[in-house]
Amino acid sequence: MKIGLVHYTSWPVVGGVEAVMRQHATLMARAGHSVSIVCGDGKRFSDAIPTLVFPELSLMEEMVAQAQQEITTGYPGPAYFRAVKEVKKRLRSVFAQWDCAVVHNFMTMPFHLAATQVISELAEEGNRVLAWTHDFAANNQDYSLPRNRVFDMIRERQPGIEYVVISKTRAQEFRDLTGTTADAVVPNGLDLSSALELTAEVSGLLAGINAEEAILLYPTRILQRKNLGLALQILAALLEIDFPARLFITGAANGYNPGAKGHFAGLKQQASELGVTDRIRWVNDHFFVDDAQLRSLYLASDALLFTTKQEGFGLPILEAAAFRLPIFCSDIEPLRSNLPPGSIAFDLRSSPGNISIAIAKALKQDRGFLSRKLILQRHAARDLYCAKIEPLLQRKI
Repeated sequence: MKIGLVHYTSWPVVGGVEAVMRQHATLMARAGHSVSIVCGDGKRFSDAIPTLVFPELSLMEEMVAQAQQEITTGYPGPAYFRAVKEVKKRLRSVFAQWDCAVVHNFMTMPFHLAATQVISELAEEGNRVLAWTHDFAANNQDYSLPRNRVFDMIRERQPGIEYVVISKTRAQEFRDLTGTTADAVVPNGLDLSSALELTAEVSGLLAGINAEEAILLYPTRILQRKNLGLALQILAALLEIDFPARLFITGAANGYNPGAKGHFAGLKQQASELGVTDRIRWVNDHFFVDDAQLRSLYLASDALLFTTKQEGFGLPILEAAAFRLPIFCSDIEPLRSNLPPGSIAFDLRSSPGNISIAIAKALKQDRGFLSRKLILQRHAARDLYCAKIEPLLQRKI
C-alpha cells in the first residue's frame, strides 16, 4: 500500500505525536508499504521514508496564522479561504497518490482549521482517511473555543473519515463528544530497541523472543573456571518449572588455551543434550562484543547470571548493578564482598533445580522486572502493529 502520515510537525521536533508517527512509519515501511510523511516542519529521518515539508501546514506560516486569527475573532473571511485554497492545492495531489492517509490530530485539534476542512473535503471526495486521534480540544477545559461552523468541525464526526483513538479513555471522550463510536482503539506502543538505543546487532538477537521471557546475561569468556555448564543447567531447570527464559553468553573463546575450542564444543553439546540450544545466544558467534555492544546487552537483559567458580574481582557484578539488573551469582569471594543489597548468591553445591527456583521466585517479586515485562506484553510496538495497525490498514471499507 501507499500510505501517507500527516501532522503539523515531524522529527526532529520532539513530542509524543511525532514519536508515535515516526514509529508507525518505520513499522509500516518494514511491513513492505510505501510510506511518506507530510508535515509543516520536519526533516527526513530514514532513507526509506520520504518527508515532504509543506509550508502551508506550518503553524508558524503567516498565512496560517492570519486564517486562525480570523476565525478565532470572528468568522471565516479572505485569509481563511485563501488558506483553504492553498492547502487543498498541496494536499489533493498527494492524497490522490495514497491508498490511505493517516492524519494525526488535525480532526480534533484547533491549530490549523483550514487544513482540517481540506482533509474533511478530501475524505468526502473518496480518499481514505484515518484520523489518528491523540487529543481532543472540544471537551478539554484548557481550551476556550468559539462557537462557529469552522470550530464545530472538531466537535463533530466528519463524514467519510475513520477515527482511531489511542486509549479507552479517549474512546469514551469521543463517544461523549460526537455521540458515535470510534472505529478503532490502538494504544501507543514501545519499541524497546529504539527507547534504549540498542545496537542493530543486539536488536537482532531479540528477534523472536517473546515479551514474557526473562533474558539472563552472562558476560564472560569461554573458560572452564567460569562454570558455564552450571549456567546451562540452571536455564534448563528454569524451563522445567515453566519459567520462560533465555541465556545470552557473550563468550569469546580463550585463544591462549589450546583446549578452549574443545571446551566450547563440549558446552554446545551439553546445551543440545539439555534441550536448550535454541534458548541460548552465544553472542560472539553473531558479532564481536565491544563496549557499545556490551552496554546494549546489559540494557536488553533482565538479570545477571554469574556462575563462576573463581574470580580475582568480578567486574560484571559492578556493571550489572550500574544497569540496575538483579544479580544471581556464585557465593564466593570476592563476589560476596561486592554484592549490592537484594542480590542472590547461591552455593555452588546447590542443585540447578534449587537455584532456578530461587531465581524464578526473586524475579516474580522484582517490581522492575515485572513492570518491564507487563509493558512489553501490552505495548510492544511490533506486536501492536501486527495485531491492530496492519489489519486496520487492510480493512475494506
